[in-house]
Amino acid sequence: MKTARNNILNLSRTELKEFVRSLGEPAYRADQILWWVYKKLATSFEEMTDLPLPLRQKLASGISLSNLTSIDEKISADGQTRKVLFRLDDGKTIESGFMLYGREGSSRERRTVCVSTQVGCPIGCAFCATGQQGFERNLNPGEIIEQVLYFMRSMNKDMGTDLARRPVTNVVFMGMGEPLANYEAVWQSIAMLNSKQGLNLGARQITISTVGLVPQIQRLARENIHVELAVSLHAASDELRNRLVPINKKYPLRQLMAACWEYFEKTGRRPTFEYALFRGINDSVGHARELAALLEGLTCHVNLIAGNPTKSKEFVPSPRKTVLAFQKQLTDSGISNTLRLSKGVDIEAGCGQLRSRWIAAR
Repeated sequence: MKTARNNILNLSRTELKEFVRSLGEPAYRADQILWWVYKKLATSFEEMTDLPLPLRQKLASGISLSNLTSIDEKISADGQTRKVLFRLDDGKTIESGFMLYGREGSSRERRTVCVSTQVGCPIGCAFCATGQQGFERNLNPGEIIEQVLYFMRSMNKDMGTDLARRPVTNVVFMGMGEPLANYEAVWQSIAMLNSKQGLNLGARQITISTVGLVPQIQRLARENIHVELAVSLHAASDELRNRLVPINKKYPLRQLMAACWEYFEKTGRRPTFEYALFRGINDSVGHARELAALLEGLTCHVNLIAGNPTKSKEFVPSPRKTVLAFQKQLTDSGISNTLRLSKGVDIEAGCGQLRSRWIAAR
């Protein structure tokens, strides 16, 4: 098995140039390789026909171009949501999602990949399938990037020669794991997704979701690429959030909100707050008033969604009537919000659910 450092997707552009030089080749070969990987979506070094044959042979014998093997896939009945379970080189498993939005003509079409950043998750949120799996390890940059490349290759086949359409328009770091707990690998993957030599994906098309790691949010605000920030909030009081999102005990709402204000002031990007509604837990009109008071004055947006249905008897999705009453209170309080469409409910596409089924089956 090749090690993580021996995978080409783990190398930054600078590191790839150094590697190419170590093979006795000029540095410009690195950009040729990147063009094949990220523009032509090559799956082997043999395809890179403008590279000298001896270099292709050296690459094939000394470095890998793949981290992932697809071992299971679920597609929703409407064909707009896909979940894929991948096996990594060390045998561990992760899942990724692909979602289509806007095909009905109501908005621009978006083709979004939801990537995982860790095997399992160390946060342990009680309502999250991934959180109940425990934490095994961080993903390396290549394992993150290849999740995007997998769906790009797949969509590229479906779209044929329609080169005017980008196979993937958005990438969200909302899969398994806490992205900001794996900061270095996540940021290296973002840099490559954003770079002209990589996927050339705009910063506004990249979203990092976090439960609220305050120091890392502050660090993110100082980076030279200003991506979108989504905070998994789910409660507007420390008492309730301590129960739902345990990291709140370390970084309570006062600190978290200060970091979100700082992020907006330094980047100009309004933070988004994710709020999953669970029946009788965090979905009352009173909870909505608490949320409005917490966010008052901050330029932000709230994404509301009924919680993912699971086997849990405690965390049951809120009924639509309750969700709409919650939303109305937010709107009446002047808080920008969207009632997010649940995608892939028929295939249990919520974070960690595909992997949980696979683990249970074994």
